[in-house]
Amino acid sequence: MESHNNRWIFLALFGLVLVQISQGAKILVLFPHANEGHFAVMRTLVTELAIRQHTVEVYTGHGLGETLDNVTETVIAEYPFWSELQKQAAPKGNLADLGRLPVENLRQSLADVGARALDHFLAQEPIQKLLKMSYLEFDFDVILVDYFYTEALLALGALHQRPVIGIISTDFGNYMDAVQEALVPAACSPIDLERDLPQLGFSERLSNIRECIGRRKRFIKDHYSGQELLVAKYFKLQQSIPELQASQLSVLLLNSHVPLMTPRVSIQQIVPAGGLHIRGPKELPWNVKRFLEEARPGVIYVQLGNEQPCGQLPKEKLEALFGFFSVRKESVIWTCHDVKTLDGLPKNVMIQHAVPQIDILAHPRVKVFLTNGDLLNLQEGIVRNVPILGLPLFQHERRNVELAVQLGVGLQLEEGNVTTSSLNWAVNRLLMEPHFQLTIRDVSLEFRDRPQGALANALFWVNYVARHKGGAAVRTRGIGISSCHLHLFDLFVFYAGIATLVVALLAALSYGGFYVWNKKNNSKLTKVN
Repeated sequence: MESHNNRWIFLALFGLVLVQISQGAKILVLFPHANEGHFAVMRTLVTELAIRQHTVEVYTGHGLGETLDNVTETVIAEYPFWSELQKQAAPKGNLADLGRLPVENLRQSLADVGARALDHFLAQEPIQKLLKMSYLEFDFDVILVDYFYTEALLALGALHQRPVIGIISTDFGNYMDAVQEALVPAACSPIDLERDLPQLGFSERLSNIRECIGRRKRFIKDHYSGQELLVAKYFKLQQSIPELQASQLSVLLLNSHVPLMTPRVSIQQIVPAGGLHIRGPKELPWNVKRFLEEARPGVIYVQLGNEQPCGQLPKEKLEALFGFFSVRKESVIWTCHDVKTLDGLPKNVMIQHAVPQIDILAHPRVKVFLTNGDLLNLQEGIVRNVPILGLPLFQHERRNVELAVQLGVGLQLEEGNVTTSSLNWAVNRLLMEPHFQLTIRDVSLEFRDRPQGALANALFWVNYVARHKGGAAVRTRGIGISSCHLHLFDLFVFYAGIATLVVALLAALSYGGFYVWNKKNNSKLTKVN
């Protein structure tokens, strides 16, 4: 009888444990940014979190595109990020003119427009209701944010003592170095791709550290200052962004991975999860599927960025693309926002507003990927084994395309060299030279070769933070410490000062001894004479 009772007690306790394990976390997702490409990463992560029984509440300007039982979606009026950036940085030009601006000017404008976009997001009524919740009402376990000019959102975590996970859809090179730069020697984190040499000499290291320090100062002045104003305005806190990063940022999910990023000294909080949005191919829409299957010579897929409607491309570039399309035997699928406003489109072109890009690229008829060089496009082309022709505008796009060229998986055409003949030359090379196909398979395998998949890795760390109330055990000591203290510059100066003082003292004693000895010798000579 006693053993029977013990068995029931054991089963009851086991049932309670199962209930605890099956209970998912409640996750708040904030996505203020206007970029649909960035949201593709967040959409995949949100969907998978919901499938795994987490309760997710999403505030975004983009739709998830599907209804999930345990996901609540609130659509926020979107801020016209790219048009505002163009008005500020290149008011008399077009998007292409932004790419020609000096990098520092563009970064300054991005920081300003980024702060205005977040201000717009925080001022919306649904977000205001969220911000006015009491500590008890705010029952989220984790806050997941798109970490792109949105550091002020860390203050929400500080206000309610909740961990924040950031997800960023880019590499460190053009934005996030400041998070990591304070933690690793600057020689391990080169500023420019072209200076990314296996060994850095004295002059390179001297230039590198000078550039690091100068850029960090500009970043704090131009970017963090605007974010800190929003922290004070909406959260009534007087904390700097480095302080908030040190205390609130539990994990940063970085949508990149080798070989598409430079291997460098890293920290445990920064988790490479490149390609987490790339899943197995799904069934295509019937019209797209039929178009692909009827394209016997193959298909060229074109996506030149979400920032600008195709009809607003420079006239010369648009004419070159139309001329190129019309002379090709292959069919073309072109992703554009303004599908109804393009006149004179060749008959072999299907133009679409929203298509499942990763599923199209998985189709065996797709032979070449014509892209602006966005990191997500680069990842998708490589994973799907489709050689890349890059037409970059901005510096980060140039870096991505240069990397594709270095890896042997693509070619690049500069903005001033986009003509019908140059496009034909580049596509013919990609189609006829077999090494592009062979190399891209090797690079794809290397990109995907890791202990666990990108999405599984991201999910593990989200769950880790939820389980361990922020994961303080992996929070790196050093974030928030000034570079001077972290790299012991002040101690080097102190010891250099001590060494200088000792040397000066020895020199003074030696000089004094020599002076006394010399004086005595002179006095003896005087007496003798």
